[in-house]
Amino acid sequence: MQGLSTPMRAALLPLLHSRSAVGNAFPCLSNRGWVRDIGLYSKSIRMQANPAQKFCTTASAIGSETSGNQDRKIFANFAFYKGKSAMNITPMKPIFKLAETGSAFIYKEGALFLEIAPAVGQRKYDWNKKQVFALSVLELGTLLGLSPEEGCEFYHDPNMGKSDAGMVRKVFKVEPMADKSGYFFNLAVSNKLDKSDGRLSIPISKAEFAVIRSAINYIIPYLMGWHVIVDPLKLADCMPSKDLKSDGPSLVKDARMEWAK
Repeated sequence: MQGLSTPMRAALLPLLHSRSAVGNAFPCLSNRGWVRDIGLYSKSIRMQANPAQKFCTTASAIGSETSGNQDRKIFANFAFYKGKSAMNITPMKPIFKLAETGSAFIYKEGALFLEIAPAVGQRKYDWNKKQVFALSVLELGTLLGLSPEEGCEFYHDPNMGKSDAGMVRKVFKVEPMADKSGYFFNLAVSNKLDKSDGRLSIPISKAEFAVIRSAINYIIPYLMGWHVIVDPLKLADCMPSKDLKSDGPSLVKDARMEWAK
């Protein structure tokens, strides 16, 4: 009984007067080792009394390690590499702004960016010649609803509503494969400003499309900004970034152009 807390001794004391009772309560105990096993049993009970203790310690450790890094940028993309081209998919979070009343509202909805680059060798791709297309929430919904026999097509004009509208035209087309084993993702960009035309295509297998579909299902509520409703502390992460007003990562500049449509 040494080492046991007073409440535990009180709970086990009636059992200690009867070996048969101990055998019934702890059928795994042997005649020679039953006292030792009761000690282990009581230790297990004490360890389970606060199951969140270890988690809280870990969480606080993570917090201490990441303190001071609140402004660290996180880039998360998923890539598909094929013989003639490669494709990155990257989510871009929504942007909130504050009204004069202090209320927050969605200024720009988030999007899922597709970047397709041509191959210039075996497993080598020229990302300087990539073409970019931003899929809106509704366009992502269209992709989710595709059957193996269906396709879809989206048109974007980044300069719509401006004096140079129509100068840049983007067409993203999803076509089912003849054997229903996947899709072809085709992106055509016509830019009259620099007199260039780009056409890129990449085959996406059924398994790869399943991954894309799963990612879309997960990310849509975040692109809509609904995670901020659930956790208002996330609002600061979706406020306007200085990178959107200056030259920064290429995807940020692409986002600025795409979101202007």
